[in-house]
Amino acid sequence: MKFFKLLLIVIICYNFFQCTENHEDLDVKNQQRTLVRFKKTLNIPRYSTHELIIKYNSGVTKAQKQALRNLYGVVYYQICDLCDDESIEKWDFGNNVNIEDKKLSIQGGSGGPEGDITNVDYEFTFRLEGENDLGVLGTYGSGYTSQIVGANNGVTIAVLDTGIDANYPLFATPFLYNSSGVAVSGELSGWDFVNHDDNCFDDYNLIHGTKVTYILNKKLNEEGIPHQILPVKVCNEYGVATYFNILCGLKYALPRANIVQMSLGWYGSDSDVNSIFSSLIEEYQRRVLIVTSAGNNKSNNDSIVHYPSSYPQRNILAIAASNMENDNIADFSNYGSLSVDFYAPGEGIEFFDIYGDTVSISGTSYSAPWVSALSAKILYDSGMTYNPYQIIEKLTIIGVNESYSKPVKYNKLLN
Repeated sequence: MKFFKLLLIVIICYNFFQCTENHEDLDVKNQQRTLVRFKKTLNIPRYSTHELIIKYNSGVTKAQKQALRNLYGVVYYQICDLCDDESIEKWDFGNNVNIEDKKLSIQGGSGGPEGDITNVDYEFTFRLEGENDLGVLGTYGSGYTSQIVGANNGVTIAVLDTGIDANYPLFATPFLYNSSGVAVSGELSGWDFVNHDDNCFDDYNLIHGTKVTYILNKKLNEEGIPHQILPVKVCNEYGVATYFNILCGLKYALPRANIVQMSLGWYGSDSDVNSIFSSLIEEYQRRVLIVTSAGNNKSNNDSIVHYPSSYPQRNILAIAASNMENDNIADFSNYGSLSVDFYAPGEGIEFFDIYGDTVSISGTSYSAPWVSALSAKILYDSGMTYNPYQIIEKLTIIGVNESYSKPVKYNKLLN
């Protein structure tokens, strides 16, 4: 009998401490479960098992680069198109390699014998998030030279996306960036980093980049802001992008643009911050504003991190979508009091198909270009003198205070 009493006491004590431990870890475990459920419903990144992205220190010679490739067993390497600075490469190690061990060996060796490599990132692919709209086909005409402006004037906005169908009937006047004088390898206006040519035609069936550009261009025309849009195609015909193409597209856009518009993103965690992407943003913190979509999965980006919108640099804006009445956040929109900045209209946006019929499109993808257009107006009205911080400060002043059901950093609607 004493034995059973003792056993009962032990069981009670064990359960007490076990429950206490579970209670303490409840938030962490709930976040982990949420992430698992979340991953089942998202087009989360798919990481390569045989590729890494590396960034060299400045001044590394071609001979030193080749010595490093030989040292680490690189089978094939790729550099970014049209980049004067060839500091970023994608390394392919072939099959039967442990990519985690390979990454650790490069980092553990301080980037080679001379410390010539500053950053190493995993390569991955991701898809554009599911949108709350209908497929709207474009005209599928490849010619676009008639839509290139005669001379660049005013604000330059780079759109990193699926490309642009420049012949879409909604584009009434020339609006594309003129690469004359800076052309490389036949570059006319922008670049297709998927197919490695100068034709940035949008062949994605939802013409995502075309719709983003239409909203941006329409608002700028309504406000009478001189501008040109630099098309940077980083997503293929299925809406799939690679991290390397995003890096190359960003590296190409940053020296040419005042504002970079990115209505795309991938999910991860705080430990997944991609150092090379982050370093490019750091380099242009005071020169280029980057406007991003917050995502369309009703989630808190403070917990389930969404990139590039959740990068901490001050020149990045993350935009949530307000609903059709602009009296609350749209039910699909991501949010976050730390990682998302503003609301903007993103539900029931009017668009037209090639037959002239009105369709309704929704998503934070379409909230972001409103803010890019407004930021371009602020920049132009400043005499092209404002830096990204000053543009953001002005946005906080003109934004309308809102107490929506889900918070963002400034709790203001930009409309």
